[in-house]
Amino acid sequence: MQVSREWGLGDGRQVVGWFLVGVVGFGAWVVFRQMGWLLVSGVSLVSGTIWLHTAWLGRERLWRQLLATVFLNDQTRALDLGCGAGPLRQLAMRLPVGGQVTGVVPVDSAARCPALLSQWQAADLADRVTVQAADLRDLPWRPNQFNLVVSSLALHRVQPRAGRLQALQELNRVLAPGGRVLIMDRGFACAEYREALQRLGYQDIQVTGTGYHGWWGGPWLPTLTLTAVKPHEGTLVS
Repeated sequence: MQVSREWGLGDGRQVVGWFLVGVVGFGAWVVFRQMGWLLVSGVSLVSGTIWLHTAWLGRERLWRQLLATVFLNDQTRALDLGCGAGPLRQLAMRLPVGGQVTGVVPVDSAARCPALLSQWQAADLADRVTVQAADLRDLPWRPNQFNLVVSSLALHRVQPRAGRLQALQELNRVLAPGGRVLIMDRGFACAEYREALQRLGYQDIQVTGTGYHGWWGGPWLPTLTLTAVKPHEGTLVS
């Protein structure tokens, strides 16, 4: 299983590609003086800039807005599926003493756990943060252990589709009745999650666009947010 890295969608090669095409296109325009090359250059450079904005600033701003809608207290037990560039840091900073957030990294990245924990110790947040390697399709926690589950650009990387649905089943298992789900992911993926959570009987499901703060190069690859509440009686909806 793979999850998103610090760049969000991919590992940064895409944005390098945008800027490379932009530079090459501009060079071709200088040589050939054909407006088509200038158009290619402009679109590529703008797309690369939008990508960088989303990766470095936009996503953090979106999570700040999303987490502001959640009441956090010393009883909060949060789970971040696919932590890294996600909301783990913001959750840790906002949690009062007594609150806990657990970040999940993929099993093949288990070696990152000590480094991540060192970061929280340096920030004096180690008392409320735990990082553990796990498969999103087979979470190692008991049922109803968390009252908040978040995920940032990670679930869509679980392949194939059956694996993603299994990950959502696991999310549902470890989330306590009345708990909240906050997911930020690709547009097509959020539609899939909404359908799955509806079948599980989740309430107040809302899928919302994020505007240019969530564009990965342009509006053709948007980020959406999904919020939902687990019912107090987990009834499967046919």
